[in-house]
Amino acid sequence: MKFGICASSDASEKAMVNACIENNVSYKVIDLLSNDWFKNCDDSSISGFLIQPPCNYEEHKQIYDERAYVIINLLKKETYPSFDELYVYENKRNMSYWCEAYDLPYPKTSIFTNLDSVKSFLTSVEYPLVSKSNVGAGGTSVRIIRSHSEALSVAKKIFGRFHPEFSFGYTPLGYKGKIPFPRIGRTQKHYMICQEFLSIKWEWRIVRIGDSYFGHQKLLGENNKASGSLLVGWEKPPIELLELVRDFTEQSSFRTVALDIFETHDESFYVNEIQPLIGAHAPSQMYIDGTPGRYRYINNNFLFESGEFGKNKCWDLRVEDFIKQLKGK
Repeated sequence: MKFGICASSDASEKAMVNACIENNVSYKVIDLLSNDWFKNCDDSSISGFLIQPPCNYEEHKQIYDERAYVIINLLKKETYPSFDELYVYENKRNMSYWCEAYDLPYPKTSIFTNLDSVKSFLTSVEYPLVSKSNVGAGGTSVRIIRSHSEALSVAKKIFGRFHPEFSFGYTPLGYKGKIPFPRIGRTQKHYMICQEFLSIKWEWRIVRIGDSYFGHQKLLGENNKASGSLLVGWEKPPIELLELVRDFTEQSSFRTVALDIFETHDESFYVNEIQPLIGAHAPSQMYIDGTPGRYRYINNNFLFESGEFGKNKCWDLRVEDFIKQLKGK
């Protein structure tokens, strides 16, 4: 068995290569953004493709989606994650559609594609309001808008004050140390995602990969956001959230996914992200009373099994699951 490895970063590529080696699978590294990607993918010796798309530039993410579609539908090869999983990854518009379709609880979200429609919304909505770009990990695309005037200013940048042809777009800020700089390459134009603001205690990350389940808290950072804070609470995840993820993945046929779920001060839960791939740095994505491990769903119960199952950024588990899928066909 041989896998094509299509990774958007050196760190992801290294993890995917190591996971193939651990599972005794040969591999071929392919740059999916290169001009000769099709020739390299059109290889009869490849059994399937492991894909890790970028999450920085929307154009590059779109190209990955397009080329994954070609691999599946024209080259007739399987990918891991699947196309649906890749399509919802780092796509906040799609995430809201999936939440709606599968009846997941999520913050009320409105998506606008012209200035006239968003103007009336901004007049009547309650502030503060959350505005997001479609692509962007670690909270880089999130802005908390405090007033109608601020919201209208952002909207006019996105859609153009007089006409869409004159849109300069909304440009988020990055920081080098404490010095801000405009991230011009991530400028957002011609759509606006507005989400209700929720006051949260923390965020739960509940993960399913294959038949393994994990969970931990993402704690709030100095900016009052959990995304990108890198602060982790190794607390036992609520069973109801494990059940939520299991129900969603069974219905959607997702095999690799993390639901990032807000817990508000009134102990309500709201899905904030659907992420089939995550930035997993620790060797385990769950610790119960200091012991690393995972849950398995056996005889209608989540049973804990100790061990470090998150190695190689969780690609060991993904490669193992992909092998099972391909052998089962």
